[in-house]
Amino acid sequence: MFQLEKSGFRQDINGLRAWAVVAVVLFHFGIPGFTGGFAGVDVFFVISGFLMTDIIVSGLVGAGGRSQFKLGSFYLARAKRIFPALIVLVLAWLVAGWFFLPTPDYQELGSQSGYALGFISNIEFAREAGYFDAAAHEKWMLHTWSLGAEWQFYLLYPLFLMAVAWLAKFRLPLIFAAIVALFLLSLSYAFVQTLHAPNEAFYLLPSRAWEMAAGGIVFFLARLQKPLRVSVVVYAIAWVLIIVPFMVFDAATPWPAPYAVPSVLGTMLVILAARQQNVLTAHPVAQWFGLRSYSLYLWHWPFAVLLFFMGEQESWPWILLMLIASAVAAELSYRWVENPIREGLGKFSTGKAAVTIVSALLLTYVPAAIVKESHFGGRVPAEIDAIAAEVDNRNPLRKRCQASRSAGEPVGCTYGGGELGVIVIGDSHAGSVIRAVERSLPSEQLHVLDWTASGCPVIEGIDEIGNLTYACEEFIAHALNTHGQYPAEVPMLIVSRFAQSVVGPMEAEDPLAEPPTYYIGEPFEQKTPAYFNEMTTALIDTACKFAEVRPVYMLRPIPEMRESVPQTMSRSLLFDEELERVKVSRAAYDARQAVIIEAQNQAAAQCGVRILELPSEYCDSEYCWGDYEGRPMYYDDDHLSEFGASFLEPIFARMFEAAPSQSTQQPIGVRGEN
Repeated sequence: MFQLEKSGFRQDINGLRAWAVVAVVLFHFGIPGFTGGFAGVDVFFVISGFLMTDIIVSGLVGAGGRSQFKLGSFYLARAKRIFPALIVLVLAWLVAGWFFLPTPDYQELGSQSGYALGFISNIEFAREAGYFDAAAHEKWMLHTWSLGAEWQFYLLYPLFLMAVAWLAKFRLPLIFAAIVALFLLSLSYAFVQTLHAPNEAFYLLPSRAWEMAAGGIVFFLARLQKPLRVSVVVYAIAWVLIIVPFMVFDAATPWPAPYAVPSVLGTMLVILAARQQNVLTAHPVAQWFGLRSYSLYLWHWPFAVLLFFMGEQESWPWILLMLIASAVAAELSYRWVENPIREGLGKFSTGKAAVTIVSALLLTYVPAAIVKESHFGGRVPAEIDAIAAEVDNRNPLRKRCQASRSAGEPVGCTYGGGELGVIVIGDSHAGSVIRAVERSLPSEQLHVLDWTASGCPVIEGIDEIGNLTYACEEFIAHALNTHGQYPAEVPMLIVSRFAQSVVGPMEAEDPLAEPPTYYIGEPFEQKTPAYFNEMTTALIDTACKFAEVRPVYMLRPIPEMRESVPQTMSRSLLFDEELERVKVSRAAYDARQAVIIEAQNQAAAQCGVRILELPSEYCDSEYCWGDYEGRPMYYDDDHLSEFGASFLEPIFARMFEAAPSQSTQQPIGVRGEN
């Protein structure tokens, strides 16, 4: 059925690598027309699956039916290919970062470098913000997630095929069937995970293995005794399937399943066609980029991050300069690192080569770990470091005490001692001020109960379109059903970033023009008056249900900035030597929060909910500010730091003073009071 013949160097596959890496690079640099360039990684995964299946199966079922495959040699060959250039990249940026990165950024570089060297970047980044989030451009080693997934594939795939080959008594049809089964299982899992856990689906191997297995399927299809022929028309369609996703998909496209299927299918067909002289892959330019694709992939992303770090991500001269720098670095890496070191290691014995590579990896990990844990003051001016350090001035218990959007009920952490003094319910904005609430308690014998969940507005019945794991509806229902177990005189404080879910993301150019992401009951296609009425009515009703049992307070919306306050301020000093204050106009704040403020006012009028006004340090008549007297009040773009939250302490203190008596509905801490 199958005729085994190990492949040599293939121009078509090398040219295919060129298309993949160029698409990824242009996407990362924000070049128009390549919003889906991230699909280039999927092309790489199929190629990798094809080549690894070729090496492993050809070794397992070699000439004369004897297995010639050596697991250790396989691992060593992969390490020779991947490790040297990665080690040089990490060392180069650790050295470069010493001269210009503020301490928090430098420590983060050290942390991410450790992930990269351990090939666990994909696992770590799956726990953080998504690949397409704004925060992605702060992660110097984000691109190494794919190396992590690929190395994990290298570790596990030969073990899988060895076990299958042994069980199947080295019969090729059964090995092929096992790869098809792996493809189907992983693809099915990817469909489920893309809906339920999109971050994990994007980064982790179980939902990516089908793409590598697709390459394995092509290996067998190319070796049928009656080979499949790919016609000119089908070949052209294959390229359409590869190229069109680069141009039409974008960050909003669910990935990888089902939308990565065209890219994977197109790559399979191009590999199966094996057209060595086609101009799309055989052209000298394609061959040049293909040979340097690994080094170019490694080096381009830190230069893209540097653009954002400098605030020049929309400057075409800077973009062009960084693209050139990426290509030059790739050429140097290919000529002076990849090839020479691989050839040099090839002259060593297997044991000596393995010891050399592992030793180099461990020796590189040491400085990365030191950078992660050390302060190294004096590298940049102290004022810059002090401003940048505000990114870490946040509630240290937030990760442990804040439930996820899929939890369904609070963790239930407490701050303080003795008896219950207040219940704080809300999202991550509540988590950012909860220690200020604790410091405002009238007695050390009282504590704060933490009922916070990231991304969960305090709105009964709320759901998110397309997110099957979104459990905020259950979270709020749990709170409504159980808060009556606590003494009725204990007040509840509601703090939520309501505008994010009701109005739309702050980052959008026109949030009101975008379709609603959240809904009550049935989704709306547009943000109509009926939509806003349904959302705000649910907000009011939720607060009033809590108020039937206990005193309820709501904090006015915390102003949202459009950029990270400590990062923008510190980098303006670093590059421009002039402090840039981050702000939004008061008019913009009032317009964005109008429906939320009106809903809060209605809750106050209908059921006696008390409104806590913001202190004057946050906003004046013209602007809402990200700093106070040169020190950031936020640790990012919308969460108050511990310093920023401290200005709320007088407001919270007066809340506790007023809590026993609910005879008035006038706001506490009216704007302008301190």
